[in-house]
Amino acid sequence: MKDRLKKSKLRIERLEFSEGRRMLIDLKQNDGRRYPLEAGVRLSVVTNQGTLHVQTAPGFTFDGRSGPKIVDWYAPNLGNIYEKVSWLVHDCNGYGQDLSFKDTNVLLYAMLRDLAEYRPSKCAVIQLAVSLSDSWYGEPKEDDWCYANRHLVSTFWIEKPSA
Repeated sequence: MKDRLKKSKLRIERLEFSEGRRMLIDLKQNDGRRYPLEAGVRLSVVTNQGTLHVQTAPGFTFDGRSGPKIVDWYAPNLGNIYEKVSWLVHDCNGYGQDLSFKDTNVLLYAMLRDLAEYRPSKCAVIQLAVSLSDSWYGEPKEDDWCYANRHLVSTFWIEKPSA
């Protein structure tokens, strides 16, 4: 899959929800760190380079910010609505439907910076951590906890026309 996003120029312009915003706001952290969504989510991440459309069906499960509890002080497992959406979109992109591994992580960087208002240095640390291994990217294995999600998610990137 071709890399399309230019990190140095990428800016998130806005986040648009069609459904699921209230459910994500109300989502509370749990000890198991697995979050099945009882209803579908439909949202669009509008950037200066294009728009990512994300749709999940009821039952889609994500894990918030992946990784151990010991780093929750640095980046919370769920956090505020913008952090939750950043982790959710990153997980949805992880199924490799429309954005490359690199672009998936570049978009996470931009969402954390522009929506969650993280410092660029903090975004860079998180982007580095998720870029160390691509074992989580693409079609999950049958014994992966997220295997059932593969039919419950759709992502579609629409490139912004050149001026």
